[in-house]
Amino acid sequence: MLISGVCLTLRKRVVAQGKAENILGKQQCIIALWHNRTFTPCYVYRYIIKGKVTMSMLTSASKDGALLATVAEDYGMRAVRGSSHRRGVAGFRDMLRELEEGCCMCITPDGPKGPIYKCHPGVIRLASVSGLPILPLCIDIPGCWRIKKAWDGFVIPKPFSKITVTAREPLYVPAELDDETQKEYMVRLDELLAMGRPDFEPEE
Repeated sequence: MLISGVCLTLRKRVVAQGKAENILGKQQCIIALWHNRTFTPCYVYRYIIKGKVTMSMLTSASKDGALLATVAEDYGMRAVRGSSHRRGVAGFRDMLRELEEGCCMCITPDGPKGPIYKCHPGVIRLASVSGLPILPLCIDIPGCWRIKKAWDGFVIPKPFSKITVTAREPLYVPAELDDETQKEYMVRLDELLAMGRPDFEPEE
């Protein structure tokens, strides 16, 4: 598999900041990472974090989502099909069921169609309903190729390059969540995922 072949060559570093050290790979949580960083997290989950909890990944209901679901399952993860555009309500119910069964949930809050680096409300609502923390996962890949035709400039690491996976402080969302509070937490998650990321392009 292309992904495994490339990932095996990478120089990898995993950093857990603050309370994230007690959660990453050890406790149930909702992991959030940007859509264009989905090349490596399945590999990181299986071979680096080696967590005690089962990971489930939300993928879109598109053909690309089906491919990502296959990759996730190859790495021992589970997959939920759905998005804000297709199967949204059913996908949300499926994610809650995965969490009730003790899985962690991995979500790309700006996917599947963007806008890039802007959190959608689904991950915030899921954290509010479930009571589980969101663990922002930043994947820094200085040596990479970008697929310019993709809406998110999808990132593919160059063989033998270095990647740094940083789990930032967990974000806890209150159970009582009105529209204004939801927007505030969406902005907070955007900031946590962007913090310290020199490869993120500023908005024009």
